[in-house]
Amino acid sequence: MASGSADQRVQQCQSETLQCPICMKPIEDPRLCAQCSKLFCYSCIHQWLQKANDESGNPACPYCRCMCTIDSFVKILEGSPLYPCKPVADGINATDQLGTDADARKDPDAILHRLEKLLLETQGFFNETNKRVTQELKKQKTLLEQTKNNHIKTVNLMSQQELREIHQQFHAKKSEIEAWSEILTNKLDKHQFDIASVEATLQQSSPKELVVKQTEIENACGKVTEGLKSVTLNIKPHSFKSNLIPEPTSWKFTVHKYSSIRRTNEIQYSDLVSDDIGSVWRLEVHPCGYEDAKNTSLSIFLQLYNGIEGHYHYSVELLGPARNHIYEAEEYFELRKGWGQNHFIDLKSLQESFLVDDGFEIKFAVRALNLVDKYGKLEKRADLLTTEVEHLKKIAYPDCLDEVVTIRNVIDAAKSAACLHSDILCDDIGGQWRLQIYPGGNGECRGQFISIFLEFCSGIPNKYEFTVALLHQNVKKIVKKTLEYTIQPSLPFGWKTFLGREELINNGYIQKDSLSIRLTIKPPNATQKLHYLRQHLEQTREPAGGNKHPARKESVVSYDSKPTTSQEPFESRIRKASISLYKNLFPKSSSTEQP
Repeated sequence: MASGSADQRVQQCQSETLQCPICMKPIEDPRLCAQCSKLFCYSCIHQWLQKANDESGNPACPYCRCMCTIDSFVKILEGSPLYPCKPVADGINATDQLGTDADARKDPDAILHRLEKLLLETQGFFNETNKRVTQELKKQKTLLEQTKNNHIKTVNLMSQQELREIHQQFHAKKSEIEAWSEILTNKLDKHQFDIASVEATLQQSSPKELVVKQTEIENACGKVTEGLKSVTLNIKPHSFKSNLIPEPTSWKFTVHKYSSIRRTNEIQYSDLVSDDIGSVWRLEVHPCGYEDAKNTSLSIFLQLYNGIEGHYHYSVELLGPARNHIYEAEEYFELRKGWGQNHFIDLKSLQESFLVDDGFEIKFAVRALNLVDKYGKLEKRADLLTTEVEHLKKIAYPDCLDEVVTIRNVIDAAKSAACLHSDILCDDIGGQWRLQIYPGGNGECRGQFISIFLEFCSGIPNKYEFTVALLHQNVKKIVKKTLEYTIQPSLPFGWKTFLGREELINNGYIQKDSLSIRLTIKPPNATQKLHYLRQHLEQTREPAGGNKHPARKESVVSYDSKPTTSQEPFESRIRKASISLYKNLFPKSSSTEQP
């Protein structure tokens, strides 16, 4: 049985013949990895690192995966204890070597030695992996801590800046109020002095003197009264501007002829208004109260008529000549459901303090709770707009044909360059179409590409946009091509080089000897579609003896069949109808290739 320390066993393993982990052959010109102590051939490790650098830019040891360069590998000189033993001499034949290996596998000491060696290598690899994983986890924790601290620092800076700006606004407004306080105090002091003078005159004058001074005292009192009426605090309510709280969107609504609508309690609705998110609101006013507030209070509710449901901060303010009455709150708004107060203000206070010319004015405002909430609502609004745009596109550019067709017997046709046809497809404005597919290519492209053409079988020739999509199970591999063209009967138009033949065969487009193709045809816009439909309906009402379109040419399935490429224009065709005369002129066909 083997004996000795672990170090002796390691030295003994190192003295044996070693194989390069890359080429699995005896090591030539050994190089030692300083991290894991593995030996490699110089040429092998040099090529490995160079390839890794070219592919990822991160050359690493193939054993321990530590980042390194060729210069970081230590060259082992011959004669060194670490230098690997030379392989068995050429004089020993293969049979002797196999016999030696077989004997070693039966020798218990050799087996123990080999397994101990394997265990040492495994333990070394485990230690290196454990060290690498520990270092990586520590690095990730440190990075996470740094990221958290940076975010907290940024938020604190923003909060401190926000607090400074709010304090600045507060002190500026406070200074304005203090200035007004001084101005109004001086005015009131002057009027108080005038009142004291009148009071002194009354006390110091006899009744006979008061008869004489009566007019003077009345004028003095009237003057003081007029002066007091002009004493007003001309300061607008202040709303703090914040970078973290969005500005509210506000509107005004005036209720007229209050006396008459109060008797009927007819509900008054404001116009529909939109906020900066795109939600639509309206104010609902019950002149004589709602439910338990009837005949006692004015009821006001704010309603989300259309838009994004969610929490909102809202305020309703009743504007008066001398003072305002305000209510504000935060609520979750659902569509067509209102929030507000049944007992907004009692009817007596309304009539005494807020009615002007038999009417009153209300200011109402809405905002998101904060910027994060606003961004979330804007994102939802963007999704709704995207859906709406897609719907509008469908209306503005209506498809008159959208079908998926299956083309069978593709493999044989690809080998023989035959032409395959789809079934006749009918659009919703009286046209008939079919696809011509050459899996093996058409004309000079035979054997190189799949060619696809669209044939207008019958109907009224007009300008169309048509899209042909070769379908695939992987959406990213779907091949789609689109053209806008004035296509004419019996003159197919499309692509000779739709897709490479090899790509068609090798990339999974052919499933069960079939191809799936989506054909979409649409007029340039909705107006044109209506025009085309009118043409079709008028054509169907023509007399039986009227001129007809030329009959469709039947395409023959053969190796030489291909779409016609005639360059001659269609003759003008005149059709008499009971209503008017139509004349259709058709332009030259430029090519059967995509422009």
